[in-house]
Amino acid sequence: MPQQIRFTTSISSKSRRKFLQYLVGGGIGTLALGFFPEISESYEVDLETLCSLFPYNSRCQDYLPGVRALDSKKTPIQVDALLTTAKPENPIAVSGLPDQDPVYLVIKTGPKIAEYGLRPICTHRGCTVEWKADRQQFICPCHGSQYDAEGRVVHGPAKRPLPLLTVVVKQNQIRLVSQKPAIDPR
Repeated sequence: MPQQIRFTTSISSKSRRKFLQYLVGGGIGTLALGFFPEISESYEVDLETLCSLFPYNSRCQDYLPGVRALDSKKTPIQVDALLTTAKPENPIAVSGLPDQDPVYLVIKTGPKIAEYGLRPICTHRGCTVEWKADRQQFICPCHGSQYDAEGRVVHGPAKRPLPLLTVVVKQNQIRLVSQKPAIDPR
């Protein structure tokens, strides 16, 4: 009687199962990339967005994001001229953003212009707050909320500080960017 030789492989059933899982997973992943090509393409941010979020990025060295800040006579504001008369803790109203209320520049000790500006919109009910220089506070005419010169709540009913926008100071210009800073510096 002839003897039969049986060949066995050293691949166990666990290894085969793992191999099949990788094979199926890779196939599904390949199909997903085919159906959703935007996943596989690189995402390039336009220069305005990049420089609005990160104005001191090396790619933004000569780029000026946003719009110029204007004084009450609609004249562009020069940084050196503004800082000669500016006093710390005394916000300065400027305009420039389309269809917006005035924006308040925050003046820090030095004097220097903060990297953020204040939108004068009460966070309680959305009324426009007014800067009262004699009290050194923003006061809401609707419900009496009070905010300090940096927009923090001093007295309620408002619970949150005034909303912010980004201010970029470059090339002797003040630029207003309508989005809030990445980090609230208050």
